[in-house]
Amino acid sequence: MEEKATIQGEPIIEVYESYDGSYWYITEKLYKQDSIIGGKVFKDDQILFGYARLSVCPEFAEFGKISETELNLLKPKIWKVPKTNWGLCPEVKVQKA
Repeated sequence: MEEKATIQGEPIIEVYESYDGSYWYITEKLYKQDSIIGGKVFKDDQILFGYARLSVCPEFAEFGKISETELNLLKPKIWKVPKTNWGLCPEVKVQKA
């Protein structure tokens, strides 16, 4: 039986976690664009939509757009959480599908 993980009622497709306890819950892939980050152009940056719960202000967690390139630039300080561990992340609800 497959499990379905959600955040605030939205199905999750990826989860990122950081050493400081911040989480990014990805719920959909939106589009690609060229992004300028730190003065450098990143071609075909995948723009994601999801729920960001930052450790410095978890009470202000919210849905919004997230740059996959920005997440990747934070590695190794952040990493993808294996799907088997999503249910251990804050606010995630797992149900049998």
